[in-house]
Amino acid sequence: MWPPPAARPIKRRTSSDDSEMGGPSLSNSDGLVDYSILSRCAAEFFCVLIFTFAGSMQAQGAEADGLLHAALTHGFMLFLLIAAFGGISGAHVNPAVTIGITAVGKLPVIECIVYVLSQLSGSIVGATLTRAVCSYSTYVSIQGGATILSEAHQWYQGLLVETFATFLLVMVILLTAVDKCDNLLAPLAIGLTVAVDILAIGNVSGGSMNPARSFGPNIVGSIFIKANDLSSLLWAYHWIYYIGPCTGSIIASIIYKTFFAREARVFD
Repeated sequence: MWPPPAARPIKRRTSSDDSEMGGPSLSNSDGLVDYSILSRCAAEFFCVLIFTFAGSMQAQGAEADGLLHAALTHGFMLFLLIAAFGGISGAHVNPAVTIGITAVGKLPVIECIVYVLSQLSGSIVGATLTRAVCSYSTYVSIQGGATILSEAHQWYQGLLVETFATFLLVMVILLTAVDKCDNLLAPLAIGLTVAVDILAIGNVSGGSMNPARSFGPNIVGSIFIKANDLSSLLWAYHWIYYIGPCTGSIIASIIYKTFFAREARVFD
């Protein structure tokens, strides 16, 4: 989740450019060029496609140890994606993260919009790929990989846990990957945060923390699952997976800019 390089013409880049842009240190003795917005959006698209596919597919083998299975799959997959794509787009893999990074001034608003559109598109394709490789009975049993509020909990409980878990995730990202862009442990810290969050709140809301991860499986599931096989809760409180993560991200951004940012803190 390193913030991506600022939009600019492709040119040779120095170490000083990295500190100015808040991006990862990608320069070497030969110099490297910045990635275009198209390349960065493609990276976000494929990151979310892979993340959604892996997160949905893991559910079919998770009967005995469901929560741990989901936590490890999502956590390790995020770790791998950040390590692989972090130097290209920042590997946000999550609209809530993109919004948070934009809120602290590390990403232009227009790039935030195209990032989010790329992420949502990747989620739909990843969810469609899940349907393509699953039998109908398996696909129904996992409800297309959708995140669904537990029947034992109320909407406000789901909203609260999604808000808090995303707050924690974005705060970790801001402190490990934005302030310290050369922190090699950032991908591991972020992946572990997702895993711990899922272990903590998975039994309540499924532990999404990611509007894109919830968006694609619900859209595709609604198309391919017959009405009588579709969970009544698939769309019932689905808005919590958008409002909760975005709210948590904004709260984390405000607290970060107020107390913890290396530059332009409210309280020095």
